[in-house]
Amino acid sequence: METGELISVLKDAGLSPYQANAYVTLLELGAASASEVATASGVPGPRIYDVLRDLEDNGYVVTYEQDQLYARATDPADALAAIRTRIGRFETAIEEIETRWHQPEAHDHEITIVRRFETVFEQTKRDIRDAEDYVLLSVTSVQFQELRPALREAHERGVYTHVVIQPLPDEELSLQTEDFEGVCTEVQRTVPCWGKPFAALIDHRKVGFALYIDSPDEYGILVDDPLHEFVFWFYLAGLSEIAESVYRDSTTQLPVVFGEIRGCIRMVEPLLRDDVTVTARVHGRWTHTKRSCEFLGRIVDIQYAGEPATDGSASLFHLIEQATLVMETDEDRYTIGGHGATLEDIEADRVVVEDTTSNT
Repeated sequence: METGELISVLKDAGLSPYQANAYVTLLELGAASASEVATASGVPGPRIYDVLRDLEDNGYVVTYEQDQLYARATDPADALAAIRTRIGRFETAIEEIETRWHQPEAHDHEITIVRRFETVFEQTKRDIRDAEDYVLLSVTSVQFQELRPALREAHERGVYTHVVIQPLPDEELSLQTEDFEGVCTEVQRTVPCWGKPFAALIDHRKVGFALYIDSPDEYGILVDDPLHEFVFWFYLAGLSEIAESVYRDSTTQLPVVFGEIRGCIRMVEPLLRDDVTVTARVHGRWTHTKRSCEFLGRIVDIQYAGEPATDGSASLFHLIEQATLVMETDEDRYTIGGHGATLEDIEADRVVVEDTTSNT
């Protein structure tokens, strides 16, 4: 390394220009008087004494008196300890930056197993009261009645509330339209059956699930994670696929918020087939950079595995593998995927259908 480059590095390490020049000079001269160091290093004579004392304070040199002030460089192992510490911190920082860049994006999540259905039910009630976009439930008629106040509050806030009622085999389902008005956006019922689990999905993130209710084997699962909830969404969506429609709120108006892209596809596909312009707003992040994005555009196409549906919407089995929206803005065309998307341009957190306009 050239002398000039060494001096430059020492300055980067925190030495002043005069200190760096004086220290390198002493490394070359060995022991020397203050005046000799000043002459050889170019440090002004009146300043050399302060420079040498500062170097001594920092462990680079030692000074001693004979007929005048002399100085010599100390053992580099001691003098450079501070620089080595700084180098170590830089190396640690480099490793940490590389680790954070390579590791997947962190997600706050929690999966909890509980022994009592009551714990799941009460947490679900709280989650419904905090819901912002979407509630999907599979419950008995008794459980529905207990959740009605929380569902009503959510519905009044504009939350899309979808309930699947599970009648018991010996139960005469007595719920009427007025039980659902102002409470639910959509209600369905399954065939009577014993032992179906309690299931709740809120905002496509929070899940309450319970099995073997009122038995010695009773237990439940609470999930707070947008990726794991897909398994439970698939179960609930499968139930709604085969369940009988009981009620639909005719007053429901746009915008409709979807936290799961598959639900949006199932709504939009028949509209596109009928030549309806669907305007939507996407909230999410670019898949390659993970930077947040939001834009308004037109949904012009959908993509999923298998042949497109010719009547109604794509089945769940079509959407289990690929589920992609194609959107156009005034500037460009983008592909939109759901949670965990990697192939599409954008990973969507929410898709808000804001307007539909018939072109016929």
